[in-house]
Amino acid sequence: MSGPLRGIRILDFTRFQQGPFGTVQLADMGADVWKVEQPGGDPGRTLGRHVGGYSSYFESLNRNKRSLCIDLSQAAAKEVIYRLVPKVDIVVENFRPGTMDRMGLGYEKLSSIHPGLIFASASMFGPEGPRGVDPGYDTIAQAAGGIMAFTTLDGETPHGIQGGMADQTGGAMLASSILGALVHRLRTGEGQKVDVSLYGSQIAIQGIHVSRAWTEHELEPPGRSSGVLSHRSLCLDGKWIAYGFLEARHFPKLLGALDLESLGKDPRFATPEARGPNHGELIELLDAQVIQRPAGEWVKQLREADIPCSIVQDYEMIRQDPQAQANGYVHETEHPVWGQIATQGLVATYSKTPSEVRSHAPVKPGDSSAEILREAGFSENEVAALRATRAVIGGD
Repeated sequence: MSGPLRGIRILDFTRFQQGPFGTVQLADMGADVWKVEQPGGDPGRTLGRHVGGYSSYFESLNRNKRSLCIDLSQAAAKEVIYRLVPKVDIVVENFRPGTMDRMGLGYEKLSSIHPGLIFASASMFGPEGPRGVDPGYDTIAQAAGGIMAFTTLDGETPHGIQGGMADQTGGAMLASSILGALVHRLRTGEGQKVDVSLYGSQIAIQGIHVSRAWTEHELEPPGRSSGVLSHRSLCLDGKWIAYGFLEARHFPKLLGALDLESLGKDPRFATPEARGPNHGELIELLDAQVIQRPAGEWVKQLREADIPCSIVQDYEMIRQDPQAQANGYVHETEHPVWGQIATQGLVATYSKTPSEVRSHAPVKPGDSSAEILREAGFSENEVAALRATRAVIGGD
């Protein structure tokens, strides 16, 4: 294995999306993630299914993990977990709050076995308060967390953003919070319980918007508080480009790149203060200019002027983008069952401890059951007995 988390072991009870996205990031960093699946497997295996059975959803969330399929309704299976816990650094779960406690696998029980254990929960609403034990998922988080009200279809109907983004956000924050607890454990030897909720993650990711909404101070008029311009325009070839700047001093460069230098002398646009109330007229002029040439030509000129810009790319354009390929943001591989597949690549690069996509997601629940148990010190007879009673399922 490689990556900055090489040598860290994680017992991963998570399923569907929020938790698995958090743990796949840690797996990508080199952690050895033992994915605990119920008989029949993670229900996330049934989502994002393609003709023939391949699940792009499951693959993107569970690569670099090994599957341990176990029937936690059996007492023998729980004893397996108790023996595995001292072998790992982190336990992660995203069941409804209280479920792990009822199964005898909650933080108090597992930390009594392994005091240095980091126990991370991915919840819906957070551990406290009147809704602390309520269930939820991505859509509910977008509704509760404000982004559904912020993004409306017609100014009235709540819409939300791309499905799964609340889960992905919650998973990213779960991973970063686990790393914080891991740093503390490495410094002190002390484990702890971590909770990261979908609700809290949605509020946090919108911090600039919620803090604006919660202040009693009025915003300064357009053009006074900043000289920002951020816009999208349609080009001659039917593609869109996004472009703009965050500092007013770049406005002349933008006009030069768009062959509109004369607008800089127009009193309506000469200063940020003037551009504010005339923003609509400026946008109409920019759109009328950009529509006259193809996207590639405008991006070339904008880049030469050092103006932030991009063609508005769809997923296939990203897959073919030399920039994405050069940085490993697209990962393509030959799957032993499904043939050529492509997923998101690695998000971070490390100069000393490079990460890698080591393996595809487990094809079947329990693919590595026997292998994991042997590594944890179970004898061949014990492994055989557990498989015979189906307390543990799968593996050779």
